[in-house]
Amino acid sequence: MKDMTYKVKTPVGRDVYENWYETEKSIRKIDRMFNKVEKFDARAMTDPLNHERREKRMVERRNKRWTQNYTYFFGNLTEEEQQYRDYFQTDVEMDIENEYVEDEFDKLNIAHEGAMNPANFDFVDYTMLQDPHENFDDIVE
Repeated sequence: MKDMTYKVKTPVGRDVYENWYETEKSIRKIDRMFNKVEKFDARAMTDPLNHERREKRMVERRNKRWTQNYTYFFGNLTEEEQQYRDYFQTDVEMDIENEYVEDEFDKLNIAHEGAMNPANFDFVDYTMLQDPHENFDDIVE
């Protein structure tokens, strides 16, 4: 038996939808960065067995960068991010952090959640004040 429920599509402009989608992606990226900072700040309590060894490695490499050479950081890398990578070197090697892959997973997760499904929206051209008409996106596109 067919589902006879009628769904009302939410009218929204394309630019609003795209901004909302980009905001969702940005929130997920900030959440990942926040979790890394929290993990880094709580490292002494979460992994006390390895903390001393990792802290020593991080400090040695930081001091070497500061005193023995002039360090250039590329690709939005900062000293703090490099310290994070030095501290969690084995973790990062085992579970490679790749921004592109993480962004693709974010897109996939947003799609699976369904809230951003374009089928739920009626994309309207709200710039037209005169002569409103039906949405013909499906015919044109």
